[in-house]
Amino acid sequence: SMYAETIICKLYEARTDLGLTQQQVADGADMNVRTLINIEKGRSIPSLLYAMKLANFLNMPVDQLFVYESPTRPSNKF
Repeated sequence: SMYAETIICKLYEARTDLGLTQQQVADGADMNVRTLINIEKGRSIPSLLYAMKLANFLNMPVDQLFVYESPTRPSNKF
């Protein structure tokens, strides 16, 4: 999908940095663990509500958890 190419999901890194299980994060964001796994693996893009719930629970800005990359211009990564 187009989304997989342009949205970089940092959920796994954020979750494991905090030492949290997938179930703990799913519970904290009030979502099904299967949904969380699909988001974490890049199989699905969360709704804005779920993205914000996840960011809120992990105490980080939503645009740090889900990074948008424009496909039309080269990224500035070093």
